[in-house]
Amino acid sequence: MAKRRFFFSRTFFLIVGAIFCILTFCYLWGPQTVMAYALRKQAKKIVILDERPLPLTFVSNNSAPGRKLVHAGFSFEVPWEDLDVPNSKSGANIAAFKFRSGRTILFFGPSPNHEDLLSTLEKSFGDGRGNLKRLLGAEATKTNYAFHRAILEETPDRISPFIPKRDAIRSSMLLVVKAISSVGGETGLFEVQSSGWRGFQFDDPAKRPKRVTLELYDNQDRHIEIIFWPGATEDAGVTQADINRGLESLRATDEPQTIPPQNGLREKIGSLATSHASR
Repeated sequence: MAKRRFFFSRTFFLIVGAIFCILTFCYLWGPQTVMAYALRKQAKKIVILDERPLPLTFVSNNSAPGRKLVHAGFSFEVPWEDLDVPNSKSGANIAAFKFRSGRTILFFGPSPNHEDLLSTLEKSFGDGRGNLKRLLGAEATKTNYAFHRAILEETPDRISPFIPKRDAIRSSMLLVVKAISSVGGETGLFEVQSSGWRGFQFDDPAKRPKRVTLELYDNQDRHIEIIFWPGATEDAGVTQADINRGLESLRATDEPQTIPPQNGLREKIGSLATSHASR
């Protein structure tokens, strides 16, 4: 009796081939696909994920009579004279300057422990063998400024199913840090550089954001953050010319600080942030 011969239809081979292709795709490019999809979806909620630093359009600074503010070994000027000293607060490296117009400036000096985004991430990963440097690259981890720049230049569109898995992990890590660490940026992200400082400006004051933030680094890689909050009234806004006045006048100094150290600063900052966010 002749042995029975098995015949397989073309449909069967097509199904097997499709399954094989899907399994191969998942093995080679599955994680990249998941990361790309998840981060593109997240970018719809967190606008800054899609933003890259752009050159800031030149605007002359506001040269109106103003006030010098000093804290944590640094000074800068603002074009307003109505500083409300009794309602302003200060701590070790933080100061909240309140103005009678309703404007508020928060100043964060360099960390007393010299910690920044890069060192915090290294500590979180328990990285004592340079694994973070190998993953992110020597250039991106060279300085705190370089690391911050690498974070802000990363966007979800750089992740695709066909890039190497290592690159997808690198980009995803940078984007997670970008989402967590960025202050604002819903109305723009810009490069700034002046008087020995370089860094980034979050938001465009012309678009009336809730706040505008400067993240700055000097030639010693010291990090300073300045947040400008406008007042509630029409004539108590903050313009790019006002911000440029602060940036261009920022200097290291040994002058006495404007606001003596006081207790309750962090509580004051929390209440300021809540009141401004509710506007």
